[in-house]
Amino acid sequence: MHDSWVQRVLRRFAAATNLLIPGEHFTVPAEALTLQRTLRAMGAHVATYEGDPPAAPQYLIQLTAGGSGHVVVTAPLDGDPTVEGPSGPLVPPQEHDDAPARLAWARRHMPVTLAAVERLAPQLRGRRIGLSLVLEPKTAVLALELARAGAEVSVYGHPGETRPTVAEALRDGGVAVFADTNPVLAPGLQRDFLAQGLEFLVDDGAHLIRLAHQVPGALDGMVAAAEETTSGLTSLRGFDLRIPVIASNDARSKTLFDNAYGTGQSCLMTILDLLAPNGAWPLHERHVVVAGYGDVGKGFAKMTAAFGARVSIAEPDPVRRLQARMDGRAVGSLVELASTADLLVSATGVRHTVDLPVLRALKDGAAVAVAGGVDQEISLEDAEAHGATWAPIAHRLDALQLPNGPVVHVLDKGECINVTAGEGNPIEIMDLSFGVQAAALGHLVEHAQSLTPGLHPLPRHLDDDVAAATLTDWRPLP
Repeated sequence: MHDSWVQRVLRRFAAATNLLIPGEHFTVPAEALTLQRTLRAMGAHVATYEGDPPAAPQYLIQLTAGGSGHVVVTAPLDGDPTVEGPSGPLVPPQEHDDAPARLAWARRHMPVTLAAVERLAPQLRGRRIGLSLVLEPKTAVLALELARAGAEVSVYGHPGETRPTVAEALRDGGVAVFADTNPVLAPGLQRDFLAQGLEFLVDDGAHLIRLAHQVPGALDGMVAAAEETTSGLTSLRGFDLRIPVIASNDARSKTLFDNAYGTGQSCLMTILDLLAPNGAWPLHERHVVVAGYGDVGKGFAKMTAAFGARVSIAEPDPVRRLQARMDGRAVGSLVELASTADLLVSATGVRHTVDLPVLRALKDGAAVAVAGGVDQEISLEDAEAHGATWAPIAHRLDALQLPNGPVVHVLDKGECINVTAGEGNPIEIMDLSFGVQAAALGHLVEHAQSLTPGLHPLPRHLDDDVAAATLTDWRPLP
């Protein structure tokens, strides 16, 4: 089975299920050697079969119709793969955006979050908790479970990170929603969200933690907060915090998994879906350049190389650059590597990583995207100020014509690709991350009065408890 077939199969699996590939068990036909190699390179556990498929595999990929199991991917050599779950066909949300069904599917795969919130229910009852998160099924499950535990829950969603059907499902579940896809309304919604007298704030990007320090009265009743992103914590280090904030992202159970496995997989799949929505973008023929070799960069590079791409790394830190070299990646300066890149992905979380000289160094038709990032990680405003012009190509894919330079294909106008253009990180990964957030919330409810203002780590024993719970609930290998 050739590389393009493998890509179509795994992209369809990921889009329809939003489930993880690394660490999971797949049963595949013995003759599908390229598929086996790709899955193992991504970190999956692979068993094979000949003849009729086994009765109850974890994830079964087969070449003909029929079979049973948790998830069945039927993948003809010619034609589109189909995905079947225990209750019927599974399709990507853009094909059938049934929010209640997607929430139920996510909830089915989030045992760690459900158990953590249930344990904390006596502490959470009556507490006013605000969540600033991407409004998609997995985060909706967290909000709804906190509300079921007796907390007074409200959520804020950034315009580009809000799924209207999910927002409506949250309202139906009794959660106050401050979100709209119109960016003009965002400042007012943020202030209204902070004006509720929140006791605890769980943030994603630290935007609202910082804003709460500027809005009169927002901190009057706020006891503490938690922040779950790398870029968010970067902005808080050195910030004059007047409340204690748990650095959830620094917990090993979050950063070692969410950033590498989750963001690595989801960003790659989203990028491929945008570049070739009706076929395969042959990575085995491409040169992919990754800017940054932190956890996100490492994960994205691993997933991309698993599909056969030639991967190079641009990383200023000499220790990380040495890691990249020992992982088998070519290393060099971003401008030098950009000149031969078919795809350039920034994974630094630093503004202006892909600056104007880098954009000018790219060849005609090269694609550029951001994997988990910040505003202007690609210097698009600078490019426009120097005369660059836009032309649409396809859904969330635009051509940027640089004066006397190349035409660059920019994915989703440089936004955080897996969040704004995809379904976010796989469910199992977010279950782990929300387990960390729940642990942080429980720790703050119990101990915030004794914590000084500023950043605090999640206690090591709570971090370990989340990992242990995940191992307990992780589906065993056959």
